[in-house]
Amino acid sequence: MSLVTTKDSMQIGLWGCGVMGTSLARALAATGEARPAIVYDVRNEHACQLANTYDARLAGSAEELLSHFNLAGVIVALPPFLHAPAVVQAANAGIDVFCEKPMAPSVADCQEMLRAVKRNGVKLMVGQVLRYYEPYRSILRWQAEGRFGRMFAASIWRITDGRSMIANAAWRGSRAKSGGYLLEIGAHELDMLCCLMGKPQTVHCQLQKALPSTEELADYISLHVRFLEEGSGAYEGGAGSSVSRYGFRLYCEGATLTSEKAFDRQQLQIHTRDEGLLTVLDTEFSAEHPVETELRLWLSALRDEAPIAVPGEEAMTTVALAEAAYRSAETGQVVTIHSS
Repeated sequence: MSLVTTKDSMQIGLWGCGVMGTSLARALAATGEARPAIVYDVRNEHACQLANTYDARLAGSAEELLSHFNLAGVIVALPPFLHAPAVVQAANAGIDVFCEKPMAPSVADCQEMLRAVKRNGVKLMVGQVLRYYEPYRSILRWQAEGRFGRMFAASIWRITDGRSMIANAAWRGSRAKSGGYLLEIGAHELDMLCCLMGKPQTVHCQLQKALPSTEELADYISLHVRFLEEGSGAYEGGAGSSVSRYGFRLYCEGATLTSEKAFDRQQLQIHTRDEGLLTVLDTEFSAEHPVETELRLWLSALRDEAPIAVPGEEAMTTVALAEAAYRSAETGQVVTIHSS
C-alpha cells in the first residue's frame, strides 16, 4: 500500500533500506513535508519493498539514485564503514546529506566527509537522535534555560545483551565496520554527555572482552571524561550483560536528575536542594516522534529556514571521544581528545 504525500513534498533519496532506512523512510513520510522519491540498496529485495510502500522509484545504482531529477537531499542509512564513501559521493554530486549515526568509525573518515562537504558547498546533518528522545529533550531545554543551575557531572549507563545486536547484522560485531560498542551503541550516550557537559578534553577508559565469541564488541566498558569547562562525565556500557539496563544521574547546582529507565519519562526524578522531589507535569514533554523531529529539522535546514541541527563537526567530536577511549583502554593512560 502506498502512502499519500502532498504534490509539493520535497523529493528525498534513500541510500540503504535496512532497519534504519525503513525507520527513516517512515519518519520522513510522517513529517508531511517530504517523501522518499527514489531508493537504493545492494540488497534489491529490501529496496523493492520500500519502493512499493512509498511509490518510489527503484534505483539500480548509487549513480542513478544521486542523479534523480529534482532531488532535494539524500539519506544515508548504510553500515557505518560505508558512510564516508557514500557521503563523499553524494557531496561530489552536489547533494545535501542526512547521515545516520555514528558519523563514521574513525576521525579520519569524518575529516574526509567534512572536506567533501566543504569543497562542494553542500549540507551535512548526522542523526544523533537521542537529543530528541524524552526526557533527554526536555533536560537539554531546561539546561539551556538554566532551570537547575550549572551541570557539573553526569553519569549514563547502557549495558546490553550483545547477542541480539548481531543476530541480523554481522557487521556490528566488527569494530572496523561498526566502530565497536562505543559507536554502534554508545555514540548516543557519548553525544549526550557532550551536549550536557560541553567539549571533552581527556578520557580514561577500561574495556574488557571476557566472554568467548569471535565478535569484537566489548563485554564491559567504563570510561571517565573530563570536559573543558571543568565538568566530569562517566559512561558504563558493554554487550556482555545477561540483562539490559539503561539509566542516568545528572548533577546540577540546584538539583540531581535520576532515572533507572532512561527512555521512560515517568521514571525521571528531580531532587531539588531546596524543595525536595519535584513533580514534572506530562505536558512538559514533547509528544513528537524523535526520528520525525530530526528529519523535520534537516528539511528545515535544506529550505534555508534554520541551521543544521547536528553538523558534522559536532558528530565528529563523538567519534573522536570514542577513538580516544579505545586508545586509552589499549594503553592504560589518560588520553587527550583531538576533535578537529
